[in-house]
Amino acid sequence: MPPFLTCSQTFDSNSWAASTSRAFVLFLLLISSALQSDVLADQTAQSATQKPQGEAQVELQRRMEVAIRARSSGDPNRIKIASQSVIALALREMAQLRLIESAYSQSAELYRRSLDFEDDTGTHVDLAIAEVGRFNPDAAITQLGPVLDRHPDDLRALTAAGRAWTLKKDYRKAAEYLGRVATISPTIDSLYSWATCLLASKDQAQRAQGARVFEQMTKTAGESGSLHVMFGRAYRDAGEMLTAVAEFQKAIAIDPHTPHAHYFLGLARLSMNEWAPTPEVRSEFLAELREYPRDYLANYMLGYVDSVEHHYEESNRRLRLAAEIDATTPEPWLYLGLNSYALGDNQSAESSLRKAILLTRDDESRAAYQVRRAYITLGRILIASGRAEEGKKFLDKGRELQNKVLELSQLQIGAHLLEGGAGAAAVVQPLAEKSPVLPDSGPVDLFAKLDQTALGQSRLSKAQEQDAERQEQSLRSVLGFGFAELGASEAMVKVYRSALTHFQEAEGWDAHVPALYRNLGVAAYRANDLPEAVRALKLAIAENPSDSPIRAILGLAYFASDQYPDAVSVLSPLGQPGMRDPLAGYAWAASLAKLGDFKQATVVLTELDRNELPPDTLLLVAQLWLTIEDYSQATAAIDRALRVRPDLPRAHYLAGVAYTQWQKQGEAIREFQAQLALTPDDQETKNNLGYVLLEQGKSQEAESLFRDVLQNHPENGMAQYQLGKILLERNDVAGAVEHLETAAHSLPEADYVHYQLQAAYRKASRNEDADRELQRYKELKARNRQASIPRPAPPTP
Repeated sequence: MPPFLTCSQTFDSNSWAASTSRAFVLFLLLISSALQSDVLADQTAQSATQKPQGEAQVELQRRMEVAIRARSSGDPNRIKIASQSVIALALREMAQLRLIESAYSQSAELYRRSLDFEDDTGTHVDLAIAEVGRFNPDAAITQLGPVLDRHPDDLRALTAAGRAWTLKKDYRKAAEYLGRVATISPTIDSLYSWATCLLASKDQAQRAQGARVFEQMTKTAGESGSLHVMFGRAYRDAGEMLTAVAEFQKAIAIDPHTPHAHYFLGLARLSMNEWAPTPEVRSEFLAELREYPRDYLANYMLGYVDSVEHHYEESNRRLRLAAEIDATTPEPWLYLGLNSYALGDNQSAESSLRKAILLTRDDESRAAYQVRRAYITLGRILIASGRAEEGKKFLDKGRELQNKVLELSQLQIGAHLLEGGAGAAAVVQPLAEKSPVLPDSGPVDLFAKLDQTALGQSRLSKAQEQDAERQEQSLRSVLGFGFAELGASEAMVKVYRSALTHFQEAEGWDAHVPALYRNLGVAAYRANDLPEAVRALKLAIAENPSDSPIRAILGLAYFASDQYPDAVSVLSPLGQPGMRDPLAGYAWAASLAKLGDFKQATVVLTELDRNELPPDTLLLVAQLWLTIEDYSQATAAIDRALRVRPDLPRAHYLAGVAYTQWQKQGEAIREFQAQLALTPDDQETKNNLGYVLLEQGKSQEAESLFRDVLQNHPENGMAQYQLGKILLERNDVAGAVEHLETAAHSLPEADYVHYQLQAAYRKASRNEDADRELQRYKELKARNRQASIPRPAPPTP
């Protein structure tokens, strides 16, 4: 067994620096290697970040190297500063990853947490972008205000502000910011964003300016079909459908092979015909598919049109292909289910409709609550098949969504349908036209990984998902390291509560950081969070059963939590070295005493008592000897303590209690009097001295002591009780009743008080009161049957 170390050795700076084991060095090397190799393949979201992914990874690698050097120095302040720098950037990178994965709420909270460690301008902008992503424009604007005050030409901040004001449907304000972006950097993207915002305004002058911006885009990029499809979409979203149709036709005239040109033209004509299919609409969708046979939108819309016209076989073929092309969208499954129901194939219908509901998840408002049809139809199928209870739940949900549809105006419904092609997954549309989704109101789990359904909604490719997973794992390791280092730096300077919080964050990111549970458990113990200390230290012992210091602290945590069997079980393997440790040995012996195992408690306590213990610890040892009823050892321990500190608080009192229980009344009186010389107004010492004097038949001296206590402390129940007994024996019944009633009020659970009170009532001929008190005495006696009758001296700890 390794040598036993006391708890105080766990967190000094030397031991922390020396704990860099081979395993920890390997851990750091693995992190470093991962940082050098893991760069997310998808670069499409780089505009939302301050630095390109590769540059950010290099910077994170540099910060990690600084943190590792700081760790080796053993300087708590250096470790703190370096670890905070690592944490800030790693949290920012994790937030960016969540942004790419469309997990906007988690991304926003990660950016916010990063700002706790480093007030970085780019992070404020990133946070604003995440808030826009979760439709929380006010929070985004709050973040961007100070940034734009300091950096009025920051393109990312200006773009984010434009998007935020667009969400608030303040298109004039949005156009102001997006116009500044287009002026500073007149790219096709910036010009298009500005133009769509101008068109969304109800102001004719701004709409005219939008058209002029389109002309500028044409001059910049040259005529192309794709450019006119973009213009057509913008006019469509602005409600100028005839102009949109003209732009789509112009795109086809320039290049008949322009992607999505025929699709958008067909969709526009379908909406203009109040969503009634026409041969002209069908021909446009077919033209799109001749050019691009695996186009999701065209296949889906043609499947929808065929479903409306009851061409179910052709509809199913198109819808299945659409579902194959994009497995994340619910609409093909909705219409496949409706088609099967129309054909009487309820089994297939049920399967498809459940799939549509599952894929819709919380996005019920999409396509004017089209998913309501899945709930209603599925409810009918379930009721018809004998599953009435489940069917009713689906019908009720369908009616709830139907009511929401009725709240929408016909114009709003048309906008919903146009956005999604009568339920299709999102066609590219301006941010303002998306269905507003309130930001999450509940707490966000920063540490949670995204499930497969959430990842599917991010629209990353499988390869990109794998790259994201690798990058996330690397960042989790870095964050685990960073928070563990920060916690250790705080523990070194005994800021245990904050250290505990940061160790817990380290666990949330990476529970495999070496020695994490060891340090977390000790910090929790020092912070007096005993349940958390027990949880973590148990895991630390499971990792390393031979870690004697941690075993000792776990035993102390169990003991402090009154879990005495667990304390004995954990401490026993420490053997003789554990018995000799002042804290562990005491907790071990005290736990055994609490369990009634006085024989083994004596063994541990005898070994502990061989040490040169400090006076305070000797008093604790004496109290244990009192519990074991070895009064010789108890008084010897107190004498040793008093030789070192003659004024040790409560030492003489405890010696008096020991001599009282040892039936050495003279010595007890001497000790109680010595205590009173130090603390003249000590109520309990006077009560105990009075009790011993009564045992010697000196009732007048005892009565004087009890009355002296009550003069300054009339609420003292023990003095009231003893004085009541003296008066009862003297046949002063009225006086006895008065004092015993007060005692019963102060000590309601003391059965002996109720017994004396019933006797006093009986002498006073108050038989009904006497019977009541006698019954109360019996009830308390039965409840406390395992406890001995209390003495005037309080029970020893």
